[in-house]
Amino acid sequence: MSADNLSSENQSVARALSMLDLLSLSPPLGIREIARRLELAPSIAQRLARTLANAGYLEQSGETSRYGIGYRAFQVGNAFIGQNSLHSAVMPELHVLADLHINGFLGVHRDHAVVYLATVQSNGPIALTHRPGAQTYLHSTALGKALLAEMPDQQVRQLLEQIALPRLTDQTKVSVPQLLTELKQVRVQGYATNDEENRHGVFSAGAVVLNSENHAVGALSGGVPSAGLTKKERNRVIELVVEAARNASRRLGATIDGELISTRHRAGLMLKKIDAPAPVAPKRRPARGARA
Repeated sequence: MSADNLSSENQSVARALSMLDLLSLSPPLGIREIARRLELAPSIAQRLARTLANAGYLEQSGETSRYGIGYRAFQVGNAFIGQNSLHSAVMPELHVLADLHINGFLGVHRDHAVVYLATVQSNGPIALTHRPGAQTYLHSTALGKALLAEMPDQQVRQLLEQIALPRLTDQTKVSVPQLLTELKQVRVQGYATNDEENRHGVFSAGAVVLNSENHAVGALSGGVPSAGLTKKERNRVIELVVEAARNASRRLGATIDGELISTRHRAGLMLKKIDAPAPVAPKRRPARGARA
């Protein structure tokens, strides 16, 4: 295969993937709108869309002729979830949080954002607006700040200075030095919080999930309405989220407080009322055989 043919083929693949990305984040679109958003000639967009539709990655509405995501793309996404041990380890904890009227989220850091791997709706009044695969901000969410706290300050600074930090509410921190100061506290206490920084009326707490090498592989968070929330209730949410992250980490074989827990599922959660300030998450210790 010539270099020119290889370059052309890679360009077609890149364009097809861009089309999938576009349609995964929008309602079904017509060819002209797809071409406009991707800055392609309509004839090229039509050819790519037909190829993807014939393979099942896109579907075309009979009435409007617009294209949307197809069943094969759904299968690929589900395969990622099925092969992801992090997802399996965290999902039981998100359901526990939902049973306690706390919306649960699982996210990972990819590129310059947090990508949701799972969301679980509680029976509380806050409706989930994110679905798996959607992205959210690093600087304004408990998930994002928990993940950022795992990085050295210099790496965080370089990352945040490359991206826009929109002020989503009056409480959103958009100053890098201010965020770095907060991250120091996150590292000490073992969890991050978001008090109406990403969305009005929502308080959330987040903590990282560790693998068998005690490396952060993602984070989980829990969100509740902030209106009328007492300090004791906030501490309760924090404790439940920290415990959920610890339980998920144990399933992945993490070493916590020198205690190596097998990945076998621990039945049930022993939850107790909080009458004291929010706990500081114990510092994790090196995995067995690792250097101190």
